[in-house]
Amino acid sequence: MNHHESSMGYPPTPLAQVRPVVFAASKDSAWLSRVGQAASAEGFRFQTSPSITSLVNQAASTEEIACIFLDYDPRIQQWSSIEQLLFEKNVAAPVALVLDENSGMSASEAVARIAHVVAFNSMETHEIVDSIRDAVALSSLVSHQFDVLRCHRLYQTLPERQRKIVDFVVEGAPNKQIATKLKVSVKTIERERQKAYRHLNVRSTAEMTRVVILGGLHDVIFPVARARNGFVDRRIDQRSIEHTKSSGISPTASMAPPMNSPSMPTNTYGSI
Repeated sequence: MNHHESSMGYPPTPLAQVRPVVFAASKDSAWLSRVGQAASAEGFRFQTSPSITSLVNQAASTEEIACIFLDYDPRIQQWSSIEQLLFEKNVAAPVALVLDENSGMSASEAVARIAHVVAFNSMETHEIVDSIRDAVALSSLVSHQFDVLRCHRLYQTLPERQRKIVDFVVEGAPNKQIATKLKVSVKTIERERQKAYRHLNVRSTAEMTRVVILGGLHDVIFPVARARNGFVDRRIDQRSIEHTKSSGISPTASMAPPMNSPSMPTNTYGSI
């Protein structure tokens, strides 16, 4: 074997970069073993936990996270609680949601809420390596989206008048026009607008527009098609359910397709 390759045929990660951790929450020891092998092949450390909550707590105290594998648990009825836990613990890392082949439509909320990559517990080690690479490739985007979501939640806490001003600004209205609509002075609009900027921690109208319009948009990567089980390769641009409710905008893809369905629905691809 060439010394420039790992035992799985992938180039090894330089020693100086062997810092990030691959986390996995699962009670399936065989699956965890394969994830551990895949993480090692990529030069990452590996930590496990039997529960999602304890794993998120571990991840919260870790500076460098490659990605997090979470088993889909059909007993969890409100995946918004897991989404909130990740947000509260400031865990801005790509999440690979692990399904089995019978999960089907029941996993749609979990995918919409927390997944950046979808994996399957039947994957071989080399396929898990690909999932890790997919997740790591999204790290910068996930961090960006996390910042946007944080700002968007701040937007929801703005006083009513400031929120109205922000909405008008995002629509492109100049200060004078906003002042006329709200029946206040231009100076009042300028003052309230600057207060809103400070509250949202933004420096420009462009940044503020990103906060208001993008909200919780994120991509979900599904595995590449495999003939033996009918997995389909697709990427979905998905708005968070909370953002959908607050803004009245329909999600660009409302749910993940059933993994074992012979006739899979066509998704609508959103644009950022």
